[in-house]
Parts: sequence; structure tokens; C-alpha cells
Amino acid sequence: MKTLPPELADQLTTIWDDKTTDPLIIRVAMRLDSKAAYDRALALATDKTCTEKTRLDMLAILRELGDSQECRDRVLKLVGGSETPTIQLAALNLLSRFADERITERLLAQYEKMHATLRSETRDVLLGRADSAFAFLQEIDQGTYPPTEVTADQLRRVALHNDARLNEIVRKHWGNIRAGTPEEKLAEIRRISNDLRAGSGNLDQGKLLFEKHCATCHKLFDTGKTIGPDLTKANRQDQSFLLVSIVDPNTQIRKEYLNYVLVTVDGRVLNGLLVEESPASVTLLNAKNERTTVSREDIEELKASPVSLMPEDLLKKLTPQQVRDLFQYLQTKK
Repeated sequence: MKTLPPELADQLTTIWDDKTTDPLIIRVAMRLDSKAAYDRALALATDKTCTEKTRLDMLAILRELGDSQECRDRVLKLVGGSETPTIQLAALNLLSRFADERITERLLAQYEKMHATLRSETRDVLLGRADSAFAFLQEIDQGTYPPTEVTADQLRRVALHNDARLNEIVRKHWGNIRAGTPEEKLAEIRRISNDLRAGSGNLDQGKLLFEKHCATCHKLFDTGKTIGPDLTKANRQDQSFLLVSIVDPNTQIRKEYLNYVLVTVDGRVLNGLLVEESPASVTLLNAKNERTTVSREDIEELKASPVSLMPEDLLKKLTPQQVRDLFQYLQTKK
């Protein structure tokens, strides 16, 4: 208990119980290098007889403070088998911190058995480091999985590695992953403008489309998250402004919504909004509303990106009628 004043260390010793499940006590004790607290957190996280909430609390603590090989080995066993999807997602989130060939091997071995959500999170983990990304993309290259398995957003993350091996496979199966040229974006804006003039939209269908495609980052009225700007008071009645903002989100990015790219000393690449920083660490918030805190001593590079966290191809996924429905909802005054 090297960093705690003696009187507080004595108090913690008094309240510590080897059978505690209190996440606050365990977290504080682990911050003070308590081996008993570390062992307790690991035991609870991997104990199927505990409540799911307790296990998730412990996995969250270990994600922040668990660095041992034993932690990696035991948490890795939670991926696959009979564990609930929620526990497996938390385990994957924890494992993403580590550069370890055994993690890559285990995830690739379990991948085919996973359902869609777990597959997506597993791809995020594998594509976060160049070597594990190469191992996964080789599976695509060899025909084990179709190229459609990988999302456009994940391909953009692969490009952040600037790795020739990865770029070669990406070009072979997906072509050049690049931002649209100004001419292409202008043509897209004109095409969608014509689609919008060709008919009317359905408000209820538009709300469903907003909830599916936009609410993960944007809030409108009482629906959605605030990773991106709140749209309720935005200039939504100006259809041209709205259209340009969606087709070319990189045109103007407010300072508080800059997308940062962080590279760790062990090769992990992260990106997201810089939501917290201190002399000791920085915290990024990604498009899935997940926070990742990285110690400054583990950061090799941190820089603002000219590319928005919002994808450019959002409307390309929609039919002309769906675009009209979405704009009908976006421009409603409620």
C-alpha cells in the first residue's frame, strides 16, 4: 500500500474481507498493489456461480488494472464455450489490451462458432494490431471467410496501421479504401438531392432508420447518444447543409469532436474522441461508446486526424425511399 497515507492504509486493511464482492473496495485495493484483491477479482471474474453483474464489474477492473500472464490465460478461456455473450464481450474487451500470439490463436480458433456480435468484437480486437490483423486477413485471403465479413469502418482501422502486408490484402479483396474525392462527393450530393425531390418520406420509418444508423452517436430529441453533436438544435431545416454534413462529414469538424489516432508502444491502434486527459493518461471514446484509458507511458503516438469519426458512406447503405424517410425524420420539428 505504497501510495496511501498510513491512516487510510490502516482503514482499508480494516474493511478488507477476502470474501468481498464490492467493486469499489477491490478496485482501490488493486490500485495499491494488493495481491489479495487481484486474486479476488480474477476469481470472481471467472466464477460461473457468481452473478453476471459481479463478473462484469471484475472484468472491468481487470481491464484497467490486470496485467499478469495469469489474467490473460484465465480470461482467454472465457471466450467460447458456454459463457454468455455479455461475459464474452467483456472478456474480449479486456484481451484487446494485450499483444499476445495465444490470444490471436484462440480468437481465430473460436471465430467460426461465434454469433454476429461476438464476431464483430473479435474482428475489432484482431484488427487493432498489425500482426493479428494480418493473421485474420489471411483467413479472408484463403477463402475461410468472405470479404463481406469485414465492415467499412473496420477496413478504415486497418489502414491506420500503414502496413504493406495488410494494404496488399485489402486492395486485393476490397479495392482502395480511401475517402471520396471532392468530385465524387459532389456527384453523390446531387444524386441524393434528386432522390429527395422524387417523393415524400415516412416519418415513422425515418425514426427507425435514425435509431439504427445515427442514434449510436447522435441525439435527436430524446433518442440517441452524444458521441457526436446533438442534432436537436442543429440547422436541420436547411436540407443542403444537412446533406453535405452527412455525405462529407470531414468538411468541418468542431474541436470537441476531433477524431484522435493513438498508437501504443506495443503496436495497438485506437481511434476516437479525446474525452479525458491528465499527466498520467488519456481516454478515448470510440464510435461504439466504449472508453479506453491508456497510460501516457504506453503511448507511442497520439495525433488528431483530419478524418471524422462519422463514416462517409452512411447514405450509400440506404435505398432512395429510405433516404427520404430518414430526412423526413431528421427535418421534423416535432
